[in-house]
Amino acid sequence: MRVKPLIRNANPVPDAAHEGLSARAADELAALVGPGGATAPAPAPAPAPARRSPRRGFLMAAVAGGAAVAIGGVTFFSLQNDPAADPSTDPARPGGGAMADEPYFGSTARLEGAATVIVRARLGAGREESVDDIPTTVATAKVVATAKGEPSGDAIQVSYTTPGSGPESADLTAGKEYVLLLEKGDDGSYFLVNTTQGWYTVEGGTAVPARDNDVALSPGVRKALRLAQPNR
Repeated sequence: MRVKPLIRNANPVPDAAHEGLSARAADELAALVGPGGATAPAPAPAPAPARRSPRRGFLMAAVAGGAAVAIGGVTFFSLQNDPAADPSTDPARPGGGAMADEPYFGSTARLEGAATVIVRARLGAGREESVDDIPTTVATAKVVATAKGEPSGDAIQVSYTTPGSGPESADLTAGKEYVLLLEKGDDGSYFLVNTTQGWYTVEGGTAVPARDNDVALSPGVRKALRLAQPNR
């Protein structure tokens, strides 16, 4: 009820704006509003300042805050549903939309705990297949030593993303020896716990991790696989 008369009596152009006009400005104003238009009218008595109750101030602040929250929520929801806001769904991004959401293990215990079988094996030649539209290599690995689990025989079938087929692929080469951390599938085949931490290259009697893997194997696993402590 107090706001309405304040709006009705408000003077959007203060009277002081008419003071100090140049002669040219006064002539142009007179041409628009008629003679005497440039003369400043007598200032109207200013209305007595209305006292705003604390409750009304609180309510107005609450309404303004609620509006801000609503706008922010709409903006956030729009971004959540906007493919451009998520770079992983950008088709222009390498591997966008087809990248696997792989787990990354931040400690030795978590990494080795995720594996059903940990073996030292020599990788044989593989064949390429398509699994869920992902290029996959299935190869036979000759088991040299076992640190965890019981592999099904001296030779096991290992599946991994075909090297070079995307940003998340294991850089495995037939004929080389590796430490493989594997999970066992329902069909009896094995696959890497992930493409960056599921394999270590055996070089000079040590296990060398992949470039993006900073987790070392435990002393117990290295001993079981007859591997020495790495230099780094």
